[in-house]
Amino acid sequence: MISNRPARLRPALAALLLSTFLTVLACLVLPAGAVAQVQDWSGVWDTRWLNGGTRVVVRQEGNVVTGEYPLYGGAIAGRVDGNRLVGSWTEPGNGGTFVWVMSPDGQSFMGRFSDNEWWTGSRLDPTDAEDGALMTQDSPRNVLRAFLLAGEAVQNGDLQYLDDIVQLLAYPESDQDKTDELREATLLWLIIDQFQFRLTEVPLNPKADSYDLRLSRYDGEEYMLSFLRRDDQWLIAVPSQRELDRTLERLLVRTKGRVPSPSRVFRQESPRDAMEAFLDSMRAGPGGLDNAIDTLDLSELNAVTRQQEGVLLAQYLDQVLARIGEVVLQEIPNDPDSETPYVHFMHPDGDIVIAPVESDDGQKWKFTPETLRSIRHLYAAAEDLPLPRHMLPYDPDGGPVFFRIRNQLRDVLPGGLEKVGPLEAWQWIAMVVVFVLALVLAGLISISVFLVGRALHRRNRAAIGRVPQLLMWGVRLMVFGLVAYFGIGLLGLPDRFAGIAQTVAMVAMIAGSIPIEFWLIDAVRHILDRFGAISQRGDILASLLVGLIKVAIVLGNFLLLAEALQIPYGAALAGLGIGGLAVALAARSTLENVIAGFILFADRPLAVGDFCRFGQKMGTVERIGIRSTELRTRDRTVISVPNAEFVNMHLENFGRRDKILLQFTIGLRYETRPDQLRYVLAEIRRLLIAHAKVDEDPLRVRFSGFGSHSLDIEVYAYVVSTDWSDFLGIREDLYLRIMELIEAAGTGIAVPSQTLYLGRDRGLDAERGAAAEEQVKAWRAETRLPFPNFTVEEIDQAANTIPYPPEGAPRFTEQVAEGQLAERRSRRIFWPFGRQVRAP
Repeated sequence: MISNRPARLRPALAALLLSTFLTVLACLVLPAGAVAQVQDWSGVWDTRWLNGGTRVVVRQEGNVVTGEYPLYGGAIAGRVDGNRLVGSWTEPGNGGTFVWVMSPDGQSFMGRFSDNEWWTGSRLDPTDAEDGALMTQDSPRNVLRAFLLAGEAVQNGDLQYLDDIVQLLAYPESDQDKTDELREATLLWLIIDQFQFRLTEVPLNPKADSYDLRLSRYDGEEYMLSFLRRDDQWLIAVPSQRELDRTLERLLVRTKGRVPSPSRVFRQESPRDAMEAFLDSMRAGPGGLDNAIDTLDLSELNAVTRQQEGVLLAQYLDQVLARIGEVVLQEIPNDPDSETPYVHFMHPDGDIVIAPVESDDGQKWKFTPETLRSIRHLYAAAEDLPLPRHMLPYDPDGGPVFFRIRNQLRDVLPGGLEKVGPLEAWQWIAMVVVFVLALVLAGLISISVFLVGRALHRRNRAAIGRVPQLLMWGVRLMVFGLVAYFGIGLLGLPDRFAGIAQTVAMVAMIAGSIPIEFWLIDAVRHILDRFGAISQRGDILASLLVGLIKVAIVLGNFLLLAEALQIPYGAALAGLGIGGLAVALAARSTLENVIAGFILFADRPLAVGDFCRFGQKMGTVERIGIRSTELRTRDRTVISVPNAEFVNMHLENFGRRDKILLQFTIGLRYETRPDQLRYVLAEIRRLLIAHAKVDEDPLRVRFSGFGSHSLDIEVYAYVVSTDWSDFLGIREDLYLRIMELIEAAGTGIAVPSQTLYLGRDRGLDAERGAAAEEQVKAWRAETRLPFPNFTVEEIDQAANTIPYPPEGAPRFTEQVAEGQLAERRSRRIFWPFGRQVRAP
């Protein structure tokens, strides 16, 4: 009994462990209200509500919260209950209650006020929360700069700067509603945004207490902007709302009075749009990088690293623009009809230029390739330049990792930033470190996988097999590629170096993924087989599917490899990548021949027994095989042509023609008289129409011209036969009959030679010539002259009246045509009554 005590204790121990685990889990997931904790609401909040928003300064002492939002002259007061703040708000002549609920991270809240209207907010960084600290008003130039930059920030959604904008303006009525003030400020900013001007045109120290600035637009429109000084601070004078509305409507004639959407800038119709789209996208963080890249002309970059290099170039450009000075968009041209490139910055190492570029979506303004080529040099030149004074908050150390590394090195190890060849010294060292780290991590993780796999195998040898060595290499390559790829991406290498290094990393990842994917497929099949999901009959199908999936995986990975190496997909499929290059080259011709054989079989341009022309040769198809096609030429030789070559030849299949063209020219002697010629033409036509083996249409017999020694007659007709031997016999018969017609007309066939007559020949037959002429006269008198063509009645009367074979010849079935002798002999019966004798 003592030996059974451990067995009885196991259930109790398991229950104790389970209850402990559930208790800990319950403590971790208890709602916030169960362990209520007072939240800290102190700070500055950027709050929003429907059609408005403001900056709220909150102070908290214990559970009591007070605050104010000066823009509306309002205040809040309430008490904290866990993560909720419940209280009241008051404004001059208005007020109500509110409830805010803080998010778990303490950086935002969701709330309602008064009649169930929403009120939300986000906590501002202490640096951003300084109320107008950088909004200087010591001159018309600075107050205008502050107004334009703050208005741009508000347009991009940073409503916290509404407070600053209101402080920069002088309104015609001091007691008007804050909502009207904000609307008039918005209208004034939109009006100024329609113009282009240089801030340097605005004076710093005017002598008078007022100043008027005349703004001009590209289309000739003008606007007078007024400034005034109060208590040593300059303000922008705001006209009445009615005047602002009329002015804006006049300026927006191009858009039919509609205020352009902020998203219009992404159409990049002007240099200002391109710059604004770039800056807005970079401020949006990683989510806006694609739009930022679209403002760059990346046509000269390597396709493999174009996306990543584009991100790096955008970050370089953003850093350079920030160090040059805060961009005031109203200083950049906004004429959509201009074609002149805009030069934003000039330096001996390169310029920052925006120029029009033709794209699939039409003309767009983009930063030029020359700008991108020199941007690294510009950054190096501006790197040690002290940061300019920014009106809006700017964190010089908050950029990408690459720039933060360089900023740290500048303070700790300035020598690491020195150029060593095309790279800086720290980049060479960092590349080596990344590859060494990738190798070490690949080895450690592969060892871990091996140890875990071996432990599982020892615990259940039947269910879990040994870890394949190929899988280990796959893990090593995959880990190495991942670490190297992302590590190199942090170093900010130029395109030519980053492209090579990251291509090597991608090749390693692709090569490593193949054995891992193979192992996963085999593991899934093994699991399904172990649980009985695959029947004995379905095992063959499963094996086929596994093989097809593996082939698809190999092809897919090789296509990825081709993309990484910039190899066309067609070449990648033909060569199956670098790893299988030797096998692919050896089997390529065989595979091409097999595929071509299937094409010949499916498309059937030729069949066995067809007589054809292939290339410059002619022959009869005897066999179409998997690898080659055999043809017997007229010389009785056999030519074997590989299918891949044969299918690409120009093939002329004589076996598929329905009739054979008969075309030749007859030359009659120049002594032939016109009526004799007419007689010959008419009788040859009649002969062809009457012949049973000549097609009636198309059919042409024409006097074609005067030759060097003859009167030429062209004959064009089709013989109704597909066999060449038959055609030769029919043509021979027609030639003989035509000779008889020519002789009957009393003329003769011209001889292409010069003859010296030493004696008298019989010449032409005058009697027959006269008879032919009389016949033509009779046709003419009876209006039956068959020129230029026969009538339907004459064609029907003459059709098929001449038998073929000609009279006196044996029956056609008894004749032996060319190539039929062996076949006819094999049909003869030498001893019809003989008895077959079986061979011993």
